[in-house]
Amino acid sequence: MLFGLAGLLIVVSVVAGWIAIGHLAAATQRGVARTQVALASARDLAAATADSATELERVVGLIGDGLGSTADALVATRKVSSNVRGLLNVVSFVNSVDDLRSSLKDAETTIANVEVDLDEASGAINEAGPGLAETVSSLQAIPDQLDQSVAEIKSSASQIGEQVWLWRLAMMAGGGALLLILALMADLRRAVEAADGDADADAEAVPAAQP
Repeated sequence: MLFGLAGLLIVVSVVAGWIAIGHLAAATQRGVARTQVALASARDLAAATADSATELERVVGLIGDGLGSTADALVATRKVSSNVRGLLNVVSFVNSVDDLRSSLKDAETTIANVEVDLDEASGAINEAGPGLAETVSSLQAIPDQLDQSVAEIKSSASQIGEQVWLWRLAMMAGGGALLLILALMADLRRAVEAADGDADADAEAVPAAQP
Protein backbone atom coordinates (compact mmCIF):
# COMPACT_ATOMS: atom_id res chain seq x y z
CA MET A 1 0.00 0.00 0.00
CA LEU A 2 2.76 2.41 0.97
CA PHE A 3 4.78 1.54 -2.13
CA GLY A 4 1.75 2.19 -4.33
CA LEU A 5 1.10 5.55 -2.67
CA ALA A 6 4.76 6.54 -3.08
CA GLY A 7 4.66 5.57 -6.75
CA LEU A 8 1.53 7.67 -7.25
CA LEU A 9 3.17 10.66 -5.59
CA ILE A 10 6.20 10.29 -7.86
CA VAL A 11 4.01 10.21 -10.97
CA VAL A 12 2.01 13.23 -9.80
CA SER A 13 5.24 15.13 -9.05
CA VAL A 14 6.64 14.39 -12.50
CA VAL A 15 3.42 15.53 -14.20
CA ALA A 16 3.25 18.70 -12.09
CA GLY A 17 6.89 19.43 -12.85
CA TRP A 18 6.29 18.86 -16.55
CA ILE A 19 3.45 21.41 -16.54
CA ALA A 20 5.37 23.89 -14.36
CA ILE A 21 8.39 23.78 -16.68
CA GLY A 22 6.11 24.48 -19.65
CA HIS A 23 4.56 27.50 -17.91
CA LEU A 24 7.98 28.77 -16.87
CA ALA A 25 9.31 28.45 -20.41
CA ALA A 26 6.27 30.23 -21.85
CA ALA A 27 6.64 33.10 -19.36
CA THR A 28 10.35 33.33 -20.14
CA GLN A 29 9.69 33.45 -23.88
CA ARG A 30 7.13 36.22 -23.40
CA GLY A 31 9.61 38.20 -21.34
CA VAL A 32 12.31 37.69 -23.94
CA ALA A 33 9.93 38.79 -26.70
CA ARG A 34 9.06 41.99 -24.80
CA THR A 35 12.74 42.65 -24.18
CA GLN A 36 13.46 42.15 -27.87
CA VAL A 37 10.73 44.63 -28.86
CA ALA A 38 12.02 47.17 -26.33
CA LEU A 39 15.58 46.80 -27.62
CA ALA A 40 14.41 47.20 -31.21
CA SER A 41 12.61 50.42 -30.28
CA ALA A 42 15.67 51.67 -28.40
CA ARG A 43 17.81 50.79 -31.41
CA ASP A 44 15.60 52.83 -33.76
CA LEU A 45 15.64 55.76 -31.34
CA ALA A 46 19.43 55.54 -30.99
CA ALA A 47 19.83 55.47 -34.78
CA ALA A 48 17.58 58.53 -35.15
CA THR A 49 19.53 60.33 -32.42
CA ALA A 50 22.82 59.47 -34.10
CA ASP A 51 21.51 60.81 -37.42
CA SER A 52 20.38 64.01 -35.71
CA ALA A 53 23.76 64.39 -34.01
CA THR A 54 25.51 63.88 -37.34
CA GLU A 55 23.33 66.54 -38.93
CA LEU A 56 24.03 68.83 -35.97
CA GLU A 57 27.75 68.30 -36.43
CA ARG A 58 27.41 69.21 -40.11
CA VAL A 59 25.36 72.31 -39.29
CA VAL A 60 27.85 73.41 -36.63
CA GLY A 61 30.61 73.06 -39.20
CA LEU A 62 28.64 75.19 -41.63
CA ILE A 63 28.03 77.79 -38.93
CA GLY A 64 31.73 77.88 -38.14
CA ASP A 65 32.55 78.35 -41.82
CA GLY A 66 29.85 81.02 -42.09
CA LEU A 67 31.20 82.89 -39.08
CA GLY A 68 34.68 82.83 -40.57
CA SER A 69 33.43 84.10 -43.93
CA THR A 70 31.35 86.79 -42.25
CA ALA A 71 34.32 87.93 -40.19
CA ASP A 72 36.47 88.14 -43.33
CA ALA A 73 33.78 90.14 -45.10
CA LEU A 74 33.48 92.55 -42.14
CA VAL A 75 37.24 93.05 -42.07
CA ALA A 76 37.19 93.85 -45.78
CA THR A 77 34.24 96.20 -45.30
CA ARG A 78 35.99 98.03 -42.47
CA LYS A 79 39.10 98.45 -44.62
CA VAL A 80 37.04 99.83 -47.49
CA SER A 81 35.34 102.25 -45.12
CA SER A 82 38.70 103.34 -43.76
CA ASN A 83 39.99 103.92 -47.30
CA VAL A 84 36.89 105.94 -48.14
CA ARG A 85 37.41 108.09 -45.08
CA GLY A 86 40.98 108.65 -46.20
CA LEU A 87 39.72 109.88 -49.55
CA LEU A 88 37.16 112.09 -47.85
CA ASN A 89 39.93 113.85 -46.02
CA VAL A 90 40.96 115.29 -49.37
CA VAL A 91 37.62 117.04 -49.76
CA SER A 92 37.19 117.86 -46.10
CA PHE A 93 36.26 121.42 -47.02
CA VAL A 94 32.79 120.18 -47.93
CA ASN A 95 30.53 120.27 -44.86
CA SER A 96 28.53 117.22 -45.77
CA VAL A 97 31.74 115.22 -46.02
CA ASP A 98 32.38 115.64 -42.30
CA ASP A 99 29.03 114.04 -41.50
CA LEU A 100 29.72 111.16 -43.86
CA ARG A 101 33.18 110.65 -42.47
CA SER A 102 31.79 110.57 -38.94
CA SER A 103 29.16 108.06 -39.99
CA LEU A 104 31.76 105.85 -41.57
CA LYS A 105 33.88 105.97 -38.45
CA ASP A 106 30.93 104.96 -36.30
CA ALA A 107 30.17 102.13 -38.70
CA GLU A 108 33.76 100.93 -38.48
CA THR A 109 33.55 100.93 -34.68
CA THR A 110 30.37 98.86 -34.84
CA ILE A 111 31.96 96.46 -37.32
CA ALA A 112 34.97 96.06 -35.03
CA ASN A 113 32.69 95.19 -32.11
CA VAL A 114 30.85 92.67 -34.28
CA GLU A 115 34.18 91.14 -35.29
CA VAL A 116 35.01 90.60 -31.63
CA ASP A 117 31.67 88.89 -31.07
CA LEU A 118 32.17 86.73 -34.13
CA ASP A 119 35.64 85.75 -32.98
CA GLU A 120 34.25 84.67 -29.60
CA ALA A 121 31.43 82.69 -31.24
CA SER A 122 33.84 81.06 -33.69
CA GLY A 123 36.18 80.16 -30.84
CA ALA A 124 33.32 78.59 -28.88
CA ILE A 125 32.28 76.52 -31.90
CA ASN A 126 35.85 75.42 -32.52
CA GLU A 127 36.16 74.33 -28.90
CA ALA A 128 32.88 72.44 -29.10
CA GLY A 129 33.84 70.70 -32.33
CA PRO A 130 36.08 67.90 -30.93
CA GLY A 131 33.66 67.13 -28.09
CA LEU A 132 30.73 67.07 -30.48
CA ALA A 133 32.61 64.80 -32.88
CA GLU A 134 33.38 62.38 -30.04
CA THR A 135 29.73 62.43 -28.95
CA VAL A 136 28.55 61.75 -32.49
CA SER A 137 31.00 58.85 -32.81
CA SER A 138 29.72 57.33 -29.56
CA LEU A 139 26.09 57.74 -30.63
CA GLN A 140 26.77 56.11 -33.99
CA ALA A 141 28.21 53.04 -32.21
CA ILE A 142 25.10 52.50 -30.07
CA PRO A 143 22.82 51.03 -32.80
CA ASP A 144 25.41 48.36 -33.64
CA GLN A 145 25.73 47.46 -29.97
CA LEU A 146 21.95 47.17 -29.65
CA ASP A 147 21.81 45.05 -32.81
CA GLN A 148 24.29 42.67 -31.19
CA SER A 149 22.15 42.51 -28.04
CA VAL A 150 19.03 41.76 -30.10
CA ALA A 151 20.87 38.95 -31.93
CA GLU A 152 22.02 37.45 -28.63
CA ILE A 153 18.48 37.57 -27.23
CA LYS A 154 17.12 35.87 -30.36
CA SER A 155 19.70 33.12 -29.97
CA SER A 156 18.78 32.67 -26.31
CA ALA A 157 15.07 32.55 -27.14
CA SER A 158 15.65 29.80 -29.68
CA GLN A 159 17.43 27.72 -27.04
CA ILE A 160 14.63 27.95 -24.48
CA GLY A 161 12.54 25.25 -26.19
CA GLU A 162 15.50 22.87 -26.33
CA GLN A 163 16.29 23.52 -22.68
CA VAL A 164 12.67 22.81 -21.69
CA TRP A 165 12.80 19.36 -23.25
CA LEU A 166 16.09 18.65 -21.49
CA TRP A 167 14.55 19.61 -18.15
CA ARG A 168 11.50 17.45 -18.82
CA LEU A 169 13.62 14.47 -19.87
CA ALA A 170 15.72 14.85 -16.72
CA MET A 171 12.59 14.96 -14.59
CA MET A 172 11.13 11.91 -16.28
CA ALA A 173 14.41 10.05 -15.89
CA GLY A 174 14.51 10.92 -12.19
CA GLY A 175 10.90 9.87 -11.71
CA GLY A 176 11.51 6.63 -13.62
CA ALA A 177 14.56 5.89 -11.48
CA LEU A 178 12.53 6.38 -8.29
CA LEU A 179 9.76 4.14 -9.57
CA LEU A 180 12.32 1.49 -10.47
CA ILE A 181 13.79 1.68 -6.98
CA LEU A 182 10.32 1.33 -5.49
CA ALA A 183 9.62 -1.69 -7.71
CA LEU A 184 12.91 -3.33 -6.68
CA MET A 185 12.14 -2.65 -3.04
CA ALA A 186 8.68 -4.17 -3.45
CA ASP A 187 10.16 -7.27 -5.12
CA LEU A 188 12.73 -7.56 -2.37
CA ARG A 189 10.05 -7.28 0.27
CA ARG A 190 7.97 -9.97 -1.40
CA ALA A 191 11.04 -12.20 -1.65
CA VAL A 192 11.80 -11.69 2.02
CA GLU A 193 8.20 -12.41 2.98
CA ALA A 194 8.20 -15.54 0.81
CA ALA A 195 11.44 -16.72 2.41
CA ASP A 196 10.01 -16.15 5.88
CA GLY A 197 6.88 -18.10 4.91
CA ASP A 198 8.94 -21.05 3.67
CA ALA A 199 10.99 -21.00 6.85
CA ASP A 200 7.87 -21.06 8.99
CA ALA A 201 6.44 -23.93 6.93
CA ASP A 202 9.67 -25.92 7.33
CA ALA A 203 9.67 -25.29 11.06
CA GLU A 204 6.14 -26.58 11.37
CA ALA A 205 6.89 -29.63 9.24
CA VAL A 206 9.90 -30.82 11.29
CA PRO A 207 8.03 -31.93 14.47
CA ALA A 208 5.39 -33.77 12.46
CA ALA A 209 8.05 -35.93 10.79
CA GLN A 210 9.50 -37.28 14.10
CA PRO A 211 8.15 -40.77 15.49
